[in-house]
Amino acid sequence: MDYKFILDLLERWRPETHTFLLPIGECIITLEDMYMLLGLRIDGKAVNGRFNQDNNIYNELLGSPLLDDETEGDTFGQARGKGINLKYLKQYYASTVLSDDSTDYEKIIKARCYIMILFGNFLFPESTGNSVNIMYLPLLRNINKVNTYSWGSAVLAHLYSAMCRTAKKNICAFFSCAYLLQA
Repeated sequence: MDYKFILDLLERWRPETHTFLLPIGECIITLEDMYMLLGLRIDGKAVNGRFNQDNNIYNELLGSPLLDDETEGDTFGQARGKGINLKYLKQYYASTVLSDDSTDYEKIIKARCYIMILFGNFLFPESTGNSVNIMYLPLLRNINKVNTYSWGSAVLAHLYSAMCRTAKKNICAFFSCAYLLQA
């Protein structure tokens, strides 16, 4: 990634119009770009979810609590806006070895882990860079319906939000799908 290029490009972002003001005119990132450059679906069900999730969802959908000591002691039993630690998730993913004898359930858990790592590192990175928002995990409950969501729309909305936040606060850091901007 050429982060200087990304930050220079963000200096030309206009939050009022959601466009880049370039010497050749205004330029915008569209849903078609999401489909053509990233291959993400741009129609389908909206990607949305609750920020409050029961802590048991980690164990139910990933087969492991994946909580650090601070989160386990949560008195409400809710993970409010918390993320899944990507370091723990990557370690868990690497330690899960599939074989010819693996059950479908084990394969699904490994696929969910991979998708959450993809979300946290590539499509929906957060400012800390070390977690992925828990709100995406329930959307992976039925692995056969994951492809029915409009992931391209969600990534574009996340990207626009991050660009507006960066432009308004005049900060020198950017956390969203930077690969799309560079492309």
